[in-house]
Amino acid sequence: MAKSWKDLFLKTEETGEEQTPAGGNNFSFPVNNTTVNTFNNQTNVNTAANNPAVNEVLGVYEKGLDSINMPGYDFYEFYKTIIAAGIVNGEQVYNMAYQMAKTLDNTVSTPKLLKDAEFYISKINEVHGQYLRQGQQKLNSIQNDKNLEKTKLTTSVEDANRRMTELQNEIRSLELDIKSQQEELSKVDNKYITQEEAIKDKLTANDLAHNESTAKLNRVSDGIKQFIKN
Repeated sequence: MAKSWKDLFLKTEETGEEQTPAGGNNFSFPVNNTTVNTFNNQTNVNTAANNPAVNEVLGVYEKGLDSINMPGYDFYEFYKTIIAAGIVNGEQVYNMAYQMAKTLDNTVSTPKLLKDAEFYISKINEVHGQYLRQGQQKLNSIQNDKNLEKTKLTTSVEDANRRMTELQNEIRSLELDIKSQQEELSKVDNKYITQEEAIKDKLTANDLAHNESTAKLNRVSDGIKQFIKN
């Protein structure tokens, strides 16, 4: 096997800072500019247009599959042959691919291909779950920081208003204090919105990339079941 799936996916964000969630592992979403070839009749046709991060995550899923490609001819080589043909629901294509596979490796069989398909799909599911957990942890951490800061500033404003009523001689000082803190309070949402939206976009991309990748893998697996008689 080439580099491990974890090494491929877990990278430090290109922000100049490392983010450390609960558990102590550095976490970031994948950064990858690879454009992934998809089926002609793919699901989620407009997903990449609606969320540019989908292609990034899809590209890394594909590289991840490459990195765990088992030795010899197995389902992944068969899968790439079908994808290259551009037709994932045709008996002739499957039979031709199967015959070619048997020529390359006479140990190839339908049960072996289907067993290998389960392995690759399970790895996609593992990585999707890992991203989901880590992304949600980071989003929760950001939201907690935001809420703590908003609570602190809101409480400070309320205390200042009470002091202003009780101590008239401090009115001017307190009014300036209130104004300053209210300005800070009004900026809190904007301060965190970019980070929140970026993480949400990539969580969505993680789901969409997972769905598209597993859909392709399942289609080929279903095609084997439907069209190859062994």
